[in-house]
Amino acid sequence: MRPGLLVAAALLSAVPATGDSIDPTPVQVDTLTQIDALPTRAVVDRVFAPGPGPTPGLDALLALAGDTSRDVGLQIRAIRALPQYCLPACAGTRVHDALFRIVDGYRTQLAATALAPQDMMRLRTAMEALGATQSGLQGDVDLLTDPTLLHHASRDVQVTAVTALRSLCSPDLCTPDACLQDVSAVRSLRTGADTQVDAAINSALADLARCVQP
Repeated sequence: MRPGLLVAAALLSAVPATGDSIDPTPVQVDTLTQIDALPTRAVVDRVFAPGPGPTPGLDALLALAGDTSRDVGLQIRAIRALPQYCLPACAGTRVHDALFRIVDGYRTQLAATALAPQDMMRLRTAMEALGATQSGLQGDVDLLTDPTLLHHASRDVQVTAVTALRSLCSPDLCTPDACLQDVSAVRSLRTGADTQVDAAINSALADLARCVQP
């Protein structure tokens, strides 16, 4: 194997799996990959029941979310469906911890090499889902404001980070310090040179304004 491929293989192993392996049925795949909207928690629970544990729907989504050998479309939909399993309180849950590991694993990879397009899609989806947990955790703010993500060369990744930070914090969830860090990091990205990024920044700052109000 060439040295470059060895590096890539080692980096891929740094992204932890979020669950055990699963072999979904055609009906289960169809349920997760419907076009119009994500399946509800009740629907996911129904199609994956019965299962070996008390939470077959959640167990299945966690397994699919962490399995990069799967079709990327199926994996992305599994990741997107995860936050509904922990709202309104996600901090410390299996869902939150799995999403954090996925994002942090890809962040570690980015520090050493560029990601393949499909892995970039997985990263952005996991970032959005982590923000959607609305955890308010300092560790999540630290992760999403890491320059590797927030100041990535891709404008799509920048917008995703801003959007995730916008969802993550509120005066009722984040500590004042975390809110200030969130707002300051988002504001630091503004350059006035790109309407896509600036539009996301302006929208996020408007929603986060209450975070820094006394």
